[in-house]
Amino acid sequence: MRDLRLDFFRGLALFSIFIDHIPNNVCRYFTIQAIGISDAAEVFILISGYAAGMVYGGIYQRASFVAATARALQRVWQIYVAHIFLFMLFMATVAKATSGLNTQLFAEEFRAADFLTAPDLTIIRALTLQFQPMFMDILPLYIVLLCMLPVALLGFRHAPWVAFVVIGGLWLAAQLDPRVALKAYPGVNHVWFFNPFAWQALFLFGAYFGARGAIPQGRPPEDQRWIFPLAALVAFVCFALKIEWTVSNHFEIMTPLFLKQIGPYLSKTDMSPVRYVNVVALAVVVACVMAPQSKWFKLRVAWPFLVCGRHSLEIFCLGILLSVLAHFGLTEFLGNAPLMVAVSIGGIVLMVGVAALIDWVGAVGSKRAAPGASAIPASGGRE
Repeated sequence: MRDLRLDFFRGLALFSIFIDHIPNNVCRYFTIQAIGISDAAEVFILISGYAAGMVYGGIYQRASFVAATARALQRVWQIYVAHIFLFMLFMATVAKATSGLNTQLFAEEFRAADFLTAPDLTIIRALTLQFQPMFMDILPLYIVLLCMLPVALLGFRHAPWVAFVVIGGLWLAAQLDPRVALKAYPGVNHVWFFNPFAWQALFLFGAYFGARGAIPQGRPPEDQRWIFPLAALVAFVCFALKIEWTVSNHFEIMTPLFLKQIGPYLSKTDMSPVRYVNVVALAVVVACVMAPQSKWFKLRVAWPFLVCGRHSLEIFCLGILLSVLAHFGLTEFLGNAPLMVAVSIGGIVLMVGVAALIDWVGAVGSKRAAPGASAIPASGGRE
């Protein structure tokens, strides 16, 4: 049985990423980043780790480590091809807007100016994942994390504490030393926006529990019931702080509570402790109060999230392109709040429509398949 929680919240994260990527979008007050210190990127990576743990951990148990590694690398190749294809579409869009509007503003804003001035070198850097324009940094992170997964699964099975020490050590090193990062292009000191050495701790945390099939029925074991109230408290505190910071940002007479003290520990690049704890607390709360096959998921209002979550790679790529086009359009026409809302709703409708089309094509292909064949995996989380 599919774990519909994964599909639903992955769809929610995809909608949030699209909306949040549109500058000054009033709809951002209704996305994941509005309810805590972490945002949709953390949710997306945590869910992806959990789903990857379920899929490839299951292959490891049923077949072998080699089979799980081969399937993971096959997925890495698919994501890499999608990233390069998206990169070319992204660059073509930025180049067209730059030339059509006769301005370098968009090229500089999207960190694409180097591509327009030296495309030969930049393409090589893009193929090696070193050149990452704005919005084009999540898939390279996921590629690296998925490459780490087979070794982590091996450690989880044979030496879990060693695996935890290595994972925690890498994360801690990234917090303490800025040199623990992957170099990016251009610039000497430019590094990946999402530091894989830090973000692996979140992805592999999810993978560990996904491989174990932890909390499958939406509630923790009897001896771990204390986890839920603690997670709920943490999630509530983070929510209250974010609301207070948002209000303070609009009324300058107010001083944001604890922002000065917590601010240095909010790095998104290095997956700061505060962001890490927040997203894990949210995940625990959801896992404890919502079952994998909750009746709520059968409501029509849940379907758009579920259908997009089932096809996360395709819809993520589409969302990136739509956010770029929305940015160009709103900037050119000086978009106001109603126009931002209309563009956001229109983009989401298009994302849902494409996801539904992919779903329909898959269903038709499944019906035409040979008896006994299945076009859709039966496991709980399509990675």
